[in-house]
Amino acid sequence: MVVNAAIEIARRDGLSALSMRRLAEELGVSTMAAYRHVASKDTLVDDVLEAIVETISLETTESDWQKQIEQLAVRSFRVFLEVPGITDHLRGRALVRPAVVRWLEALIEPLVDAGIDNGSRAGFTTSLVWLLRGATRLSDEWNATINALEEIASDGPEDSANMRSGRDDLGDQQAEDLLVTGIHLLVGGLAR
Repeated sequence: MVVNAAIEIARRDGLSALSMRRLAEELGVSTMAAYRHVASKDTLVDDVLEAIVETISLETTESDWQKQIEQLAVRSFRVFLEVPGITDHLRGRALVRPAVVRWLEALIEPLVDAGIDNGSRAGFTTSLVWLLRGATRLSDEWNATINALEEIASDGPEDSANMRSGRDDLGDQQAEDLLVTGIHLLVGGLAR
């Protein structure tokens, strides 16, 4: 009940709006009563992250290891978008939470099956988590990014030829499309 209320606040107003006071208001209890259920805001955020990660289906319908990773990463991205700011907490102590460990294992398993060495798996997994974090942020900032590229394209500095073509190069792509491109680049590097 406490974590569900916290998730509702985070989905509605963003994770940055979550506080013990807001949680108490949502539950209709005093702030001190909320602390009886959760030790701290940090613990609460970790609980929210774990609950969100638990909703990601770890099953894959693909046989190719590269497609398995893409499918799981895109599915994760879509779930993470439901709670703005949640991917910023895919670090530190949250990484030892059981649901997060299972999720990371699911991302690593196709690499193990493909015979990718341990060092490359570690680098890939770290890069993929950073890519997911960046893609969720980009999704939140997409309109501002497109507007900036349009401004550069129309009257940017003369020495910005590559940036000027950025808006045309993007076409109608969204953050998820760029995430998939990034995943292809990462797995392509491993495949070599």
